[in-house]
Amino acid sequence: MAVTEGHGYTSRMGGALHDITVVDLAGNIATSYCAKMFADYGAQVVNVEPTEGFSTRQLAPFTAGGESAMHAYLHTNKKSVSGYSANDLQDLLDDASLILGDAQTPTFDHDAIFTRVTWYGSSGPYAHYVGSDAQCFALNAMLPNIGHVAGPPLIPTGYQAQIVAGKNAYVASLTQLLGRKLGNTTSAIDIEVSTFESMLCLTEVGVIGAYNTGLTPTRMGINRFPPTYPLGVFPCQDGWLGLTVLTPGQWHAFCDLLDMPDFKHVDLFQTAVGRLEAVDVIEPVIRERLLTRKAEALFYAGQQARIPLARVPTMAELFQVDQFQQRQAFGEARLSDGTTLAVPSVPFRLFATPPNFGGPVAALGEHTAEFVG
Repeated sequence: MAVTEGHGYTSRMGGALHDITVVDLAGNIATSYCAKMFADYGAQVVNVEPTEGFSTRQLAPFTAGGESAMHAYLHTNKKSVSGYSANDLQDLLDDASLILGDAQTPTFDHDAIFTRVTWYGSSGPYAHYVGSDAQCFALNAMLPNIGHVAGPPLIPTGYQAQIVAGKNAYVASLTQLLGRKLGNTTSAIDIEVSTFESMLCLTEVGVIGAYNTGLTPTRMGINRFPPTYPLGVFPCQDGWLGLTVLTPGQWHAFCDLLDMPDFKHVDLFQTAVGRLEAVDVIEPVIRERLLTRKAEALFYAGQQARIPLARVPTMAELFQVDQFQQRQAFGEARLSDGTTLAVPSVPFRLFATPPNFGGPVAALGEHTAEFVG
């Protein structure tokens, strides 16, 4: 996210989910992301915030005015209510289609879909853990093989686990809401989403192979992920390029692209595993060749040659990438103090009823008068 000038944003009324009301009682990253996708498609989302505001208001980075940019990203097109009574809250819940909570949200009578997002579920050996994104990475076996051979593994930063959990909560909640629209059920439904279990989708096949074989793979270093090679992000003359070269055909085209004819037809190099065995021979040449070429030129040349390469922009380049601009990958969040931020837009698109690409971010309690009293 970055402070921007004059980007503008498109706000669409009457979106695909315009007749749904979502009440968020938790306001953590997972429930906020879930509710954001509802809001971006037109649902009315009401944040029921404590007097100090949701915890997302305290997340860095901050604007020059002291507002959380992360909160702004998560809370465009939502309403904020604070300073409410028990009766006011019950009235809100009675009108809700979907209620979002966490492990601390008390149980209550309701007729809505109630989705609770927890770190490890309400039962099981980890239920009492205080979770974190890094903890989920470690427990789902992703960390041991990331980083340099010597020393500790690298721990990814950010909030990937909670974002994935919010996405799962959105899918589960929307499925039940659509089922209700179709008349499948009218009874109250409780859903629980475990952030840790949601993260298991990122382990892919490595943990299954270790379970079945009893073999634990060793850490081979940066940009070395068995059994595929080359795979990773490498520096070029003026930027970074993501490489994923799998099939013999892709390897042949990759060798042509980087002028590596001596490696093209070596028997050992016709498989990704074979190339990984010879990484100390291959990688210095790949790195040398990449440093003589521009990342953007290689990306487009790779498209023509059907090699799965990816342009990896720096933060300074991010908003100038042509395909991001064409696809409206970023919208604009407008804060109550007048600050504007470029923020990622929704990860999927409907075209007949398109989403909001950014929108206003409510100040704490800005809409209380609409729902209280």
